[in-house]
Order: sequence, then structure tokens, then C-alpha cells
Amino acid sequence: MASRSDIEHLLRRTEFVARRSRVDALLPLSRAAAVDNILAVPADPGSVSFTSSENWERGVELTHYWLDRMAHDSPRPLQEKMAFFWHGHFCSDLSKVGSAALMRQQINLFRRRGLGNVRTLARIMSTQVAMLRYLDNNQNKQSSPNQNFARELMELFLLGVGNYTEADVEAATSAWTGHGDQWDTGEYVWRPEWHDGSRKRFLRRWINDGGDPKLHGKETIDVILGNGIVPDGATVASNRGRPTREVAAEFLSKKLWIEFAGTEPSKAVIGALRDAALANDFAITPWLRTLLMRDEFYSTEVKRGLVRSPVEFMVAGLVATGRRSVDGTPIWLMDGMGQRPLYPPNVSGWRHNGYWVNASAMAKRTDTARQLVWRSMSGYWDGDGRIHLGRGSITRTEVEADTPGAPKAVLDRLLDLMDLSLRSSTYDALLTYARRAQRWERSDLVMLILLAPDFHTA
Repeated sequence: MASRSDIEHLLRRTEFVARRSRVDALLPLSRAAAVDNILAVPADPGSVSFTSSENWERGVELTHYWLDRMAHDSPRPLQEKMAFFWHGHFCSDLSKVGSAALMRQQINLFRRRGLGNVRTLARIMSTQVAMLRYLDNNQNKQSSPNQNFARELMELFLLGVGNYTEADVEAATSAWTGHGDQWDTGEYVWRPEWHDGSRKRFLRRWINDGGDPKLHGKETIDVILGNGIVPDGATVASNRGRPTREVAAEFLSKKLWIEFAGTEPSKAVIGALRDAALANDFAITPWLRTLLMRDEFYSTEVKRGLVRSPVEFMVAGLVATGRRSVDGTPIWLMDGMGQRPLYPPNVSGWRHNGYWVNASAMAKRTDTARQLVWRSMSGYWDGDGRIHLGRGSITRTEVEADTPGAPKAVLDRLLDLMDLSLRSSTYDALLTYARRAQRWERSDLVMLILLAPDFHTA
């Protein structure tokens, strides 16, 4: 059996928050059984149905739908967490793609196949119109090659900087010619007259060597994750001559570890994750299972705290207060915090951990917490006299009870309703405030809980 601390840590990193019901369900299990339970995501998570005909409003609808899935509606929120991970890895931007429907298509791919296989995910993603538009591969033709997608496929998506040469970029660019779209309908279009089908040398293997021209580009993915070799001219000298599948497995393993653990992985961790990826031919579930089973994942260093991204902070706030996203998530606040779904800052996606700690972003987190509290307390002073939170409500009479034990009882009740546990130091500080405050000031505890350091870390 795993400890309560381990289970809470595991849930915070995989399901955004450690709901007490989930902790109680997993606590009797072994670590392996608990991990398997978390990994057992539904095959079809559903999709948002747009009600608006306006593209910007559809983007807002998609954002609210996705946040609600993360916070309330998914039986296994890891599915949405992995989808958001891939959204920041194989990313596209609604402002350039120009269609919320195309963004929905891409995000649904990540939601449905985010725990499937990297090769399959990359092959499908590569010719979705959202990606064709975002990295300009819909403008890549033999007469005027556009290298954006071919370069980023290696540099940011699968292989890492310095593990290929400019000749490899040129060869891959040729292989990816011919894929286009119909701008007014958003439909994929194959344009054979744009395609360069000449035989090319790519990562020390021949490509474009016959077969279906539409698959020449996807063959580059197969080479990277298959029989490619890092060429002698690559700038990362230590990887020259190594199989690209090993280098890719290490590159992606590091990204996964940083996403879930938040620390720089050791050589032992990278080696174990690489081996898991290769042994399972880049299947994601056993790969991630290996990560979540590592003793290092439960170490003091990793548990010490991973700063929640703005999306994770918002999801935690929605869970604690019981708000739906449309009720508690002004889009401008997410912009101010520095992370808004559908709008990654660039093709590199979002950064991690300490990047989110800055004066401007933290001020907007305070505004976000204030918005959530205001919604939860809208009737407290002049209405039904209750604070409505995730697991129920508490009355003003209870909050302002004039008894010696009331401060502790109110704090404990609020934490129960918000489905939270806090470090003892944080709990003691809040209890001290509750005991010193006037009775009518105890309602401020809701805001103080959302601003506590514990709430900003996972």
C-alpha cells in the first residue's frame, strides 16, 4: 500500500487536484494498482458542440468545455492533462489557424489518443489542417519550399535541437510538399502538382523512394522513431551515429518527466524511461506508467512543489469553489496569468514551474481568486446567507458562531467543502488568523486559502 502522502502527490500531478474521494479510493491499493486506476481513461471523452456561429465565441466555448472536463466532468482527468501536455508540445494557435472547429479537431485528437502511441499521434497531427496552417506546411511546394514544419518536427516535436543537419531539413521539407487546405471550408487537400517526389537522403536513410506520395512526409516520422541515425554533421557530437529512436525517446522522456515531476531528470530516470519507450514502440501508457512508478517521482525533491501553471491553478480553483468555467473563468484573467488554452505563445509551447512566479502573473492569480470567491459568496451578505463551495455550503451563522471552538471548526469545514488538505504550517497560519479575526472576518478564509502557497503548487 502507498502512503496517503504518495497518493495525494500522485493525484495532484495526474488529476490536477487530490480529491478526497479519489484519495480514499486509491489508498487501499498498491502503488501499481493506483497508477493503473489513474491510467484507465475512457476511450471516447466526447466533444464540445458549438452553439455560436462566431469563431471567437466558439474558441471561448471550447476553452470553457475543456476546463470543465479537467475540473468536473472527466472520470479520469489524466486524459485531459495529457491532452493539454500535447497541446503545448504539438501546438497550434487559434489566432493563426483561424478556426475553432479545426482547433477542436486537433485537441480532440490529443484527448482521444494522448495516451496511445507517439508515432500515431504525430502522423495524424501532421496533416490536420490546424497544424498545416500553423506551421505553414499548407504553403510548402516544390517550387517554393517552406521549412517550418519539417524543421520543428525534428527540433521541437520529436528529436531535439542539434540532432540533424540542414540537409536533413531540406530532405524532410521536400517529403512534406503537397499537403494543403481549402481556406473557406477548412478541408484537407492533397495537391500532387506541389509535391517533390524525388529520392532523398534523410538521417542516413533513403526516403521518397516510391510508394504513395501522400505518405512521403509521414515516412520522416517513421524514420525518426524507427531506423534513422544521427548524422555525422549533427551539432550534438555525443549523439552522432546513435539511432534516432533512442535520441527521440530520451528527448520526449525528459519532457514527460519535467511535466509531471518538475525537476531535471537524472541519467537513471532518463535511461529507464527511454527503455520503456523503446520496449513498447513509443506507446505512451506504459511509458507514463514507468514514470509514475519510479521511486524518484515520490522523492522529497519532487514532492517539494511544482508551481501550478495558470490552467492548473484555474482548475484547482474551480474544483475548490464548485464553479463551472463559464461562471468563474474570465478569459482576460487567463491572458493576464500568462496561459490561455488555444493560444500558446509560440511553437515551443509554455514553460514550466518557476516561470509562472512573477509579479504580474501573481497579481492576476489574486484577481482570479477574488473572482471565484465573489461567485461563491454572491449571496452571503444579502441573499441566502451561504458560501457555496465544491462539496456544499456553509451558512453565515456557522461562520460567525460566537464560541471558543468556532475558528477551528470554520477552517476545518471550509477545507472539507473545498476538498483540500494543507501543510501544517499553512494550516496553523490560517488558524491563527481565524482566532484573531473578528467573527465577520472569518469569511475571508476562503480567499486566504486560495492565495496560500499550498494552493499554487501541485
